[in-house]
Amino acid sequence: MRKDWLVLGGVTVVASLIVVAPFLPERAETVAESDRASLTQEDISISVLLVGDIMLDRGVATHAREVGDERLFKGVEKLFAGHDAVIANLEGAITANPSLSELDNTILRFTFDPTYADLLLQSGFTAVSLANNHALDFGEFGYDDTRGFLYTAGVGSFGSPFNDAHIALQLILKNKKLCMVGYHALFNPDTTSVLSKIKTIRPQCDHLILFAHWGEEYQHEPTPKQRESAHAFVDAGVDVVVGAHPHVVEPLEIYNNHAIFYSLGNFLFDQGFSPQVKRGLAVTIKFSASSTSFTLTPVNTYKEVSIAGATTSQAVLADLGVTDPGPFFLNLIY
Repeated sequence: MRKDWLVLGGVTVVASLIVVAPFLPERAETVAESDRASLTQEDISISVLLVGDIMLDRGVATHAREVGDERLFKGVEKLFAGHDAVIANLEGAITANPSLSELDNTILRFTFDPTYADLLLQSGFTAVSLANNHALDFGEFGYDDTRGFLYTAGVGSFGSPFNDAHIALQLILKNKKLCMVGYHALFNPDTTSVLSKIKTIRPQCDHLILFAHWGEEYQHEPTPKQRESAHAFVDAGVDVVVGAHPHVVEPLEIYNNHAIFYSLGNFLFDQGFSPQVKRGLAVTIKFSASSTSFTLTPVNTYKEVSIAGATTSQAVLADLGVTDPGPFFLNLIY
């Protein structure tokens, strides 16, 4: 799906070319024309899928050459199809440089073939966060190349490794404005610029999600700094906070009636040294005028993505600290 791009208030905007017919109540012809638009706007909901770390180099690239690129996301094709937007963290740079990590897997500098920008679009991704440590694996030129290849393919991007540019992205979905903000804590833990951006763009957003790259790798609990930052983001106007970088799922927190998913874990990676790094969480957020609800979908993440079975799903929910989600969630899928 190609996108139209424009800038609104310093925020990049992606407007889908697909026209979605608004929901109208039965016997809509009896509703006064002046009331119809109001009813329609109130009843419209949007569905956003958020997933964790995607890495398309090293073992994933080797696997893709063996089985075909289309296999990488084939297992979540139906999951993607039911959403208005799909957002991930892209853990590396898209450049024309040869892979270093395939030659030596101790070199943790990731580059993805430019054709993968098209694969991301074809697989259903709407936008990706570049607010992470690997976005600069091939320097500033690599970061700029990544944004350029994504733009050409029609995939949005937001966030920067130093939280100093391109922090926010606005998506127009069914005439609703969804804003995505990226935050990277490893290079620049200071939240000042991100909090300022949140407060500036909040009036332009119907819904606002903060995608953070933070915490400690392979640790199952958020740090005090993560919690402090997450609470500050919510207090500044963020609706939902999601995180990445630990490569394992971390607990869910409900803070002032807002959900904070400290880490979604991996989504597509070649890490296989523990069960925890081979499983992750996909979170569906359904925004409507009156409520925000969630669907949790545990996934298998090793070299290609698929919906997890019951055993792995129970493990993911344990990682998340969810035993009885109650009415806060729409559903658990496994």
